[in-house]
Amino acid sequence: MAQVDEITRVTKPRRARWFIGAVIVAALVAAIAFRNPLFRGNVGVVEPQLVFRSAQPVANLQGLIEQNHLATILNLRGGSHQDDWYAAEVRATRERGVDFYDLPMSATRRPRRRELLVLLDLFDRCRYPLLIHCKSGSDRTGLATALYLMSRKGVPPNQALRAFALDYGHVPLFGPEHLHEPFKEYGAWLEAHRLAHRPERFRTWVEREYVSDDPLTTLPPLLTGPRRETPSQARSGRP
Repeated sequence: MAQVDEITRVTKPRRARWFIGAVIVAALVAAIAFRNPLFRGNVGVVEPQLVFRSAQPVANLQGLIEQNHLATILNLRGGSHQDDWYAAEVRATRERGVDFYDLPMSATRRPRRRELLVLLDLFDRCRYPLLIHCKSGSDRTGLATALYLMSRKGVPPNQALRAFALDYGHVPLFGPEHLHEPFKEYGAWLEAHRLAHRPERFRTWVEREYVSDDPLTTLPPLLTGPRRETPSQARSGRP
């Protein structure tokens, strides 16, 4: 019995040391994997000198505008004038002559047809260089980045999906995985019809084949400037 007690006294500290070591290693791995979203504002280059992506720019907004000579910022986060970060972004873009486009999207549900078409249209006519951002720069920003690569660079859907990357903090669980659906479904459609990707083919597929809960209608282009708030939104501070 005494021998068993002695083994237990030796084993417990050893297990504790192993557990602490495993936690430290896991923390280091996570810090390395998520270093960009954690420490660098999740800033990334989509196309050199033309398109950039990031988390919500706050303290670094002026620097991003100046360093990258931004002509357009696309906000996918939503927000309202009641939010300090939103008011600051509207003010900074106005003072710097930067076009500000405001398209609130969900990070956890299947994109609607209208949202995809509005983004495709915007990429065809906005001024560049362009910065795309949401809150974290991981999910909605990944979606818009993938759409840009497919529509403007001709990147096929399986490669465009790389815009959703762990390096940018994207974890496809509990909702954000739905943002992958347009690309996977379009890729499967191309394979079934033995077709190669072309930007105009993708747009036609979104219009005619993509399953969405909104009807296909003639869409007005997204206008530059902040969204107008309804009286109830202004009182509540909700986007």
